[in-house]
Formats: sequence, structure tokens, C-alpha cells
Amino acid sequence: MKLVLHSYTFRRYPLRHVFAVARRYGWDGVELVHFHFDPARVEDEVAAAVALGRRYGVAIHCVGYTGGFVGDDPVDRAASLALARRTIDACARHGIELVNGWSGTLERDPDDWRRNGSAIAEERHYDRAAEGYRQLGEYAGRLGVRVGVEVYPGSVHDTVATTARLLDMVDHPAVFATADPGNAYVVSPADRDPEILDQFAGRLGYFHLKNLHPDGGRANFNVDTADGVLDNYAWITKASALGVPAICVEYCGTGDPHPPIARAGNYVRDCLALRDDLDRRHQVAESVPVGMSRPTGSPVLAGAEAAAVLAAEGAAALAGAPGSGR
Repeated sequence: MKLVLHSYTFRRYPLRHVFAVARRYGWDGVELVHFHFDPARVEDEVAAAVALGRRYGVAIHCVGYTGGFVGDDPVDRAASLALARRTIDACARHGIELVNGWSGTLERDPDDWRRNGSAIAEERHYDRAAEGYRQLGEYAGRLGVRVGVEVYPGSVHDTVATTARLLDMVDHPAVFATADPGNAYVVSPADRDPEILDQFAGRLGYFHLKNLHPDGGRANFNVDTADGVLDNYAWITKASALGVPAICVEYCGTGDPHPPIARAGNYVRDCLALRDDLDRRHQVAESVPVGMSRPTGSPVLAGAEAAAVLAAEGAAALAGAPGSGR
């Protein structure tokens, strides 16, 4: 699984800073969003970003698009889709296999995410979103690019359920879901349980990770990835079990983003290492014949030798040894 740094984290810094930080902390790639390029010049901007990333030894994993193809103006919808196609073209030209974004927003109350997006969407909005993504899926599929539909506040796909509904309507293999539990927590109580990701089984192509504290109808993102109300160990391991190929970490709060994003990378790696260690411990414990056990307070193992090996493996994994995910 790849670990990707979202460039929004460093939205107040130049792109070269994003690449330098990504290299410093060993991230596998960067998600490039419009804070670091001009969408109107997407061809030249993506080319320049790719060249800059090569100088730092960091690849662009994904490029963001901002859709606007659910509104009432057909001219605006056509222009939005044309720009998304140009973004896909630019990615295909440079071997970037993923674009990610949303179809547009419907807003009634900017201070309460629960009153926007799917809460006020009508069937025509879903029809427009589905038709737009069918077009983009056909176009991107021919070029070897995939289109991510992010669970995003204010969009018709602002929860897992509404995103799954839209994907059912689109029904194209090049169009898939980007889960973002931090975006949906305030919008939908159902989106507070990692098991809801089963609705994306076979269609979860990307994952955005952050954390939050609820603030009325909005989210307060001034919190580390390991803190807040989301049990991100559960979300990370669930997404991994569903085969997600990459997790993109972002810090959306204010202040200095460097400490929280550095801690976030280590946190994700340690979650995966802990998951692997616990899986090994479960396997060993479940291999012990019925009636055999070790004294209370010690791991249940198949013998002293197995206990020693398992302890050594666990310590190595959590220390970041090869194979631990670090």
C-alpha cells in the first residue's frame, strides 16, 4: 500500500516545499490539488509539477479536479467536464493514473454540512452527476486513467451511501470511490462505523485520512490523525482489508502543519505494523491445541520457542524493521 501526502496540507507553502517534506519523511507520492497549480493551465502546470517532483525524487500519485457538473447551467456543466477531461489528458501524458475530486456542490447553509449536498439534492442532480462521470469514465478508461469520486461535504456524494448510489448509476470500471471518513462524520451518523466501507467493496480505489472534532454542523480539523473522534486504526485496517492501493494523509487544520503531518505518517505505518503483528499473534494462538495454554498474563502460544520468535517479530515490526510498512 502506498502512503501519499496531500498537498492541501501545505497550501500556504510552494510546491517545492511539499516535495521536499514528502522526501524528508519517506512518503511514496503526492496528491496535487489546485492550491498548487492553475487548473486553467493544467497541461503546462502538471508537466512542470512532474518535472519538479523528479528533482526531489517524489512522484505525483494523483491530480485533483473540482467538478461543477450538477448545476442548472448547461454551459457551466460542459465547461466543467471539458476541464476534467483536460486534467485526465495531462495525467495520461505523464503516466499519472489517478484523478480525484467531486461533481460539484449544493449549498443551503455553509455553517451546517448536514443541510447541504445530498440533503437537498434532487434526482436531476444525481442524473447529472452520473452522466458526467459516465463520460469521464469512458474518456479516462481509454487513456489508462481512473477517476476517483471523493466523499465530499456539500456534494450529492457526501456520504458512503450516497456515493455508492452514484457509483451504481455510473457503473463504469474506471470510476471508483475515494473514502474520506473525516468528511462524512458530521454529515451522517452511519459514516462513523468503518464497516460501512463494505458498500465500496470492489470499488474502493483511494482513501483520504485525517481526524476531527465535531463543531456543530461542521468539522474542526485542528487535531492530529491519531486523535479526534475517529478510530483511525479501525479505518486504516478496514480499508486495507478491502484492498485499497493507497492512503492519502492530509492535515486540514491551522497552524504549523509540519509536526502533525510527520506524526501522521508514522501513525499510519505503525497501525499497519500493529495489524500485521496482531494477525501473527492470532494465528499462533489459534494453532494451540484445545486445552493447552500458558499461565494467565502471558500470550497463549504453542511453546516457548514460538513465544520468543513472536516477541522478536513484534518488536522489529513496531520499530520499523523491513516489511513493517515503514
